[in-house]
Amino acid sequence: MNRLPRFLLVIVIGGVAIGACLAALIPGIRTIATAHHYTSDVDTSLDQLSEPSYIYRADGQLLSTLGTEDRRPITSLDEVPDHVENAVIAIEDQTFWDNDGFDPNAVFRAFWANLTAGEIEQGGSTITQQLAKNRILNDKQDLRRKIRELIVATHLNDEYSKEQILVEYLNTVYFGQGSYGIQAAAARFFGKPLAELNVAEGALLAGVIRSPTAYNPWDNPERATSRRSVVIDAMEEQSYINKQQAGEAKAWPMPFPLFRPDDTNRKPQDYYTEEVYNRLLQDPRLGETEQERRAKILRGGLRVETPWDPRLQTAAQSAVDRLQPGLPFRSSILAMDPSTGQVKAFVGGPGFNISRYNIATLPPGRQPGSSWKLITLTEGIEQGFSANDTIDGSSPCKVGDYQTQNAEGGGGGTATLRSQTVGSVNCAFVRLLSALGMENTIDMAHRLGITQEIDTNDVGLSMTLGTKEATPLEMATVVSTLANDGVRHDPVFYTRVIGPDGEVLIDETTNPGVRAVDSSVASCVVDIARGVFNGTASGSLPATPHTNAFGKTGTTDGRTDAWFVGAVPQLAAAVWSGNPLFNEGGVGFGGDTSAPIWQAFMNEALGGLPGEDFVGPQENCSAPGQFIREFVGRDSEAEPVPTPTAPNPAPSPTAPRPTLPPTAPPTAPPTTTNPPTTTTTAPQGP
Repeated sequence: MNRLPRFLLVIVIGGVAIGACLAALIPGIRTIATAHHYTSDVDTSLDQLSEPSYIYRADGQLLSTLGTEDRRPITSLDEVPDHVENAVIAIEDQTFWDNDGFDPNAVFRAFWANLTAGEIEQGGSTITQQLAKNRILNDKQDLRRKIRELIVATHLNDEYSKEQILVEYLNTVYFGQGSYGIQAAAARFFGKPLAELNVAEGALLAGVIRSPTAYNPWDNPERATSRRSVVIDAMEEQSYINKQQAGEAKAWPMPFPLFRPDDTNRKPQDYYTEEVYNRLLQDPRLGETEQERRAKILRGGLRVETPWDPRLQTAAQSAVDRLQPGLPFRSSILAMDPSTGQVKAFVGGPGFNISRYNIATLPPGRQPGSSWKLITLTEGIEQGFSANDTIDGSSPCKVGDYQTQNAEGGGGGTATLRSQTVGSVNCAFVRLLSALGMENTIDMAHRLGITQEIDTNDVGLSMTLGTKEATPLEMATVVSTLANDGVRHDPVFYTRVIGPDGEVLIDETTNPGVRAVDSSVASCVVDIARGVFNGTASGSLPATPHTNAFGKTGTTDGRTDAWFVGAVPQLAAAVWSGNPLFNEGGVGFGGDTSAPIWQAFMNEALGGLPGEDFVGPQENCSAPGQFIREFVGRDSEAEPVPTPTAPNPAPSPTAPRPTLPPTAPPTAPPTTTNPPTTTTTAPQGP
């Protein structure tokens, strides 16, 4: 114990001597730095700062943020209040405006101040040295790295203006609470713009730079208050503020914590943002590799403009919340603009915080049931069949090796293609598919908007009854293509992506689309499918003036999946209902469960908009009817078969919907991101 005072004295004297020697050596750094040996390999290019990308709604408002760091760079000192700027200089580098990038006296001054205070209150590195360390070098603590830091700082001071150096520094520094850069710190610490910070708030931010953890005002309020006072005193000593201002700043209350630790998360927090992120990650226009694209999205400061419409999103969510079946069943809806392919809104599941599995867009989706018949019908019209052609819908039916029956359990008989579509007669469409050919119809599916591969060995003739899975996004694209007079616009989730320098990297605002089918084909299918509102979707027609809508119901075996897909000229939408996690029967028929959701959404979304007309059916749609033979096609040699005077029998009344518990979130929220496993079965039809 008697040796302790002497030991401390040695430490003090030795430290002072080392500090003094280092201070004496530093002036020679400029001579060394400008020598040819040291100038030839000095790199003063500043690494690009990590900056999050911002996702914007169709109305220009911010939707969400993607990134690894919350940084909102300033571009000039004009954005920083003078007292905030002065606080940083007063505590971090009081000779900043005059020094050569380093300050010899600061080394000794910092050592002595820290020694007498018993803790680190000052640093010997200038602002320029800190910038060199953070943006060019590294944090390694050794003499070699320190000397190189001084050399690089000298070059930075020569190549950049003091204003530029300070702007880069204020954008680089980490302030804690997940905030990088002074502007993000102002928002996260005080919930206000940088321009509105007062002297006390500026002093607090300047104080935490030295140690964001030690001086965190919420974890260590006493130390943070003391540190703020040190900064305020330094500002007063250097005549940035007067005594009265210093007293007022010290009396200013410390901030209330605005953000919990998990609030610093910059990952997707909703279905739409996650879809945008996933698509950007696969977009080669942002880079050759996924790693390059991810870095650009999360660190590249992109501006991503989307067509997401908050009004339509509210309408979609409201329709689902009010009309979806009770647990365990849920509903999903996706809406897009036929003229552009822009996806305006979608409900991807019971809630992003409950389940991140996105029913609306994540392949493989679910069996679409008889809504697939629109694709078969389109191929039939393209091959020259007429709405007046007749086909046998008798049930049960065996075509080749495939056997099925109508959902309504009755015959169906021979009737026009228009009537068989309105009644969604299974046997008629199985025979129609056999006449058209599997490969032809698969090609038509891809042209209309189905993106997943289809193996004929997996589905066979049951394909026309919707046994191949599809997503609401794909089915919405199909009806969107038909509604757009046969021109397909692939789904657009972001209209423009702009780099931090203002360069437009991606522009989807002028996409002309691809003609999938001739106008005469699309207009005939639309005309036929308008009758569905008098058939399997009776009562679900949108309100005036949008009664020109067309659509198609779909229901799978056991009423496991219930669909309705349809459109008006301005808007197309697909609705699915079922158990998102398991194949569980009992959700109901598409016309009873999903069609009312579609109607409610359309009424709200189109409210106040004038009605528009589709292109009317052309001559091909009204050609005299002839009989369609399975495996063969239209019988051109046979006598025309007159259109039946009586309409095709309507489907038998649907079974009453089972009593289900009221809608409520599950007590144990599922978090799976994988789609449920589906089985290939013959859907019921309507």
